[in-house]
Amino acid sequence: MPSLFQQFSSARRPVEAVITSGRIVTLLLLLAAHAGAQPASDGRVGITLRAVLDSVRLRHPLTEATNARVRAARGNRLTAGALGNPVLSYDVENAAFPGRALVGHMSRENMTRAMLPLESIVQRFPRARRADAELRAAEAEANADRQHLALEAARAYYRSALAQVAVEAARDIAAWLDSVVAYNRMRYEEGVAAEADLIRTELERDRSLADATMQEAELARAGAELATFLGPVLPSNRIAVVIDSAPLAMALAAPDAAAAMSLRPDVRAARERLTAATAGVATQRSMIVRQLGVTFGAKQSAGTTSMLAGISLPLPLFDPNRGEIARASAERDAAGFELSALDRKARAELVGAQEAARLLTTRAVLLTRAVDGRPAFLARADDARRIALGAYREGAVPLLQVIDAARAWGEARIAFYRTLYAQHESIATLLLARGDDLFTTLPAFAAR
Repeated sequence: MPSLFQQFSSARRPVEAVITSGRIVTLLLLLAAHAGAQPASDGRVGITLRAVLDSVRLRHPLTEATNARVRAARGNRLTAGALGNPVLSYDVENAAFPGRALVGHMSRENMTRAMLPLESIVQRFPRARRADAELRAAEAEANADRQHLALEAARAYYRSALAQVAVEAARDIAAWLDSVVAYNRMRYEEGVAAEADLIRTELERDRSLADATMQEAELARAGAELATFLGPVLPSNRIAVVIDSAPLAMALAAPDAAAAMSLRPDVRAARERLTAATAGVATQRSMIVRQLGVTFGAKQSAGTTSMLAGISLPLPLFDPNRGEIARASAERDAAGFELSALDRKARAELVGAQEAARLLTTRAVLLTRAVDGRPAFLARADDARRIALGAYREGAVPLLQVIDAARAWGEARIAFYRTLYAQHESIATLLLARGDDLFTTLPAFAAR
């Protein structure tokens, strides 16, 4: 099977052309085929991590919600850059009431004026700077939300993979013990084995069947969780996880913390929020000058036309916006403290993710070291079970040792895949802590 993670850096087949309401199933099958998935023997559809992440990126509701928030921020930027509309006015003085003549020698006066408010121009630049920073923050937060959603999808994928392995192991143990039950029943009927051995093996087989049922229930829950990232395309009971049994490659050098902080979208969003809050203080300070405007017009009186011009400027004897300036300053300080806290948390996450990935990678490489094309760890578990059964049939070991070998075989498989999938997940977590894009930068498998 081709390495599914090696395809993260390869060119993608365009899929936008097939995203229609009547071809959703075709889209998923194309994604699965592109990622190297194959139909399972029991009729289930093999789903790779690539197919899951593509589904999250293309049509998950939370992804659409992040895109909508970015569009809202763009609309706010348009509003911030808008200028105030001019005001036109027409006045008539010394006019007679309808049906009555004008008394005296007063002449009718007509005035046409246009006033342009200037306060929107004065306040436009700090408002635009704040809206620009908020737009960049919204874009960074949308990217951060998508990355965390991708990590949640990967965790659900590996949970389903581990549950799938547990079900297969439990069924295998139950079938293997069933063969031991058949062997002991035959020996008991021939009178060469004690009934206690038959009862004990039947009990252990039934316990294994019960354990298999518990694991199947866990697989159903894990599959349902994974299906939420795939959409209403396939029912959860038709999903089969496809994954290679090899650890992911990891660079041993520690990542540059400063570079990682500049790449992490949540840290970038916090910085832009601080920039927006700083521009918000400037915006509130500019609000001291209100109702500023210029007027230009014409006046007609006694057959003559004269020009009208004026300017309105409030006297800032008082500061009615003092409270808003204090509020904006406090919000700026809060944004600065939040940035410091997030930076501290992000650096700690980077160190922890690096160390966890290093430890799990070292152990996973040891466990997957191959001998004759098979992982030596699993091969020893197979050999131990096979030897124990052969020795029992020869009468060299008691039945309890055979049962213990069967349990050890199942526990070894679970430990193997739990460590392997934890290593995969730790690499994804490390990439997220470094600020990399999980949709495109997951590494290839390590050489075995």
